[in-house]
Amino acid sequence: MQRDELDYLKIQQRYPARYFPWPAHVNVLDNALNQSVNDKALASWISGVVKRLEAAKESNLYLSRIELDKLKGYLSNQPVGNVLMEYLRDYKPRSGIGLYQLPNGKEWYQSKLNFYYGEPVAPNVLLNQVQYALSQDNAKPAVVDSFDIRGPLALKILTQHCEPVEGLSWLDGYVNVPATVAQCQLKLAPQRQRMLLTLMEIDIGIHYQGWSYKQAMVTLQTRLELTDEQASNFVENVALHPASVLVFLSIL
Repeated sequence: MQRDELDYLKIQQRYPARYFPWPAHVNVLDNALNQSVNDKALASWISGVVKRLEAAKESNLYLSRIELDKLKGYLSNQPVGNVLMEYLRDYKPRSGIGLYQLPNGKEWYQSKLNFYYGEPVAPNVLLNQVQYALSQDNAKPAVVDSFDIRGPLALKILTQHCEPVEGLSWLDGYVNVPATVAQCQLKLAPQRQRMLLTLMEIDIGIHYQGWSYKQAMVTLQTRLELTDEQASNFVENVALHPASVLVFLSIL
């Protein structure tokens, strides 16, 4: 499984990730300041982020609105980040929130799906499987229990129920997510299963089929009993962590 993860991480470097050195779901600046990284080193890194984002435009690669808003939030009231904040004030994000809109975005999503799901299967095939499973439950929309969904949702659930298998990616907290699921006797309540299936549906919709933010919100609130704030948080989580929630499909 570690070999699969290493191959996956190597493949990711072929895709647009290399142009976006600051993952939008991580407050890199805050982490660096908490670890007493000196201002000169931070300023150099931030300058590099600006250069990468500018170079990305030449390849028609742009941050999404969600990513842009997250970065601006991290930079507010942080003087060391002023150069990047000024750059982002006039930055025009891409119109969509998923990977599909990026050059090679669908291929990038497929590579993530292959890793988290565990085998190469077309996204539309998995979407049909997910929607069929959802159609078998005609109960009222489930009330989702509240929990912290900062960071990858899949990782949050696994750390609640399973012994983590050590991984290589800092983006997944150095946890090998598929390997952890494979060795864990995970039993989820029907309410939690429906929540995950719904998130899988909007994950494929956003990142492969080009669903809008509004379409994802409507789908979520049709299938689950959610406030606008809860639904928005789920859409943001799915947008920032493509395909990872699909790791649960084979066990549901």
